[in-house]
Amino acid sequence: MRRDVVEGALLVNTVPHAVLGCAGKRGMTPLGGPDSSPRLNLAWAGLNLAGALATVVSGGWSGRSQAEAERRCVAVGTGMAAMAAFGVAYALATRSGHPHPPTGSCS
Repeated sequence: MRRDVVEGALLVNTVPHAVLGCAGKRGMTPLGGPDSSPRLNLAWAGLNLAGALATVVSGGWSGRSQAEAERRCVAVGTGMAAMAAFGVAYALATRSGHPHPPTGSCS
């Protein structure tokens, strides 16, 4: 079940990094730090998606009972909800969703 929670978290984490990359925006990734380029965001999105797909393939969803499949879907949903909550908390903590707010004088 832990694998399914991680799968959900990786799937959700793919989305914001793919959006930032496609929009040409910079954002935080473990690959390049707080000011990662759009290409690094796309790379991180790809790694998240690859990790999620690897857990799906290695987890063996076929041949499971309906009850087991439902339990695993709940675990995936839990991982998705946890990562989404983390993303919201991170964006609120950094105000603009970027770890370094703009500097300069306010007029």
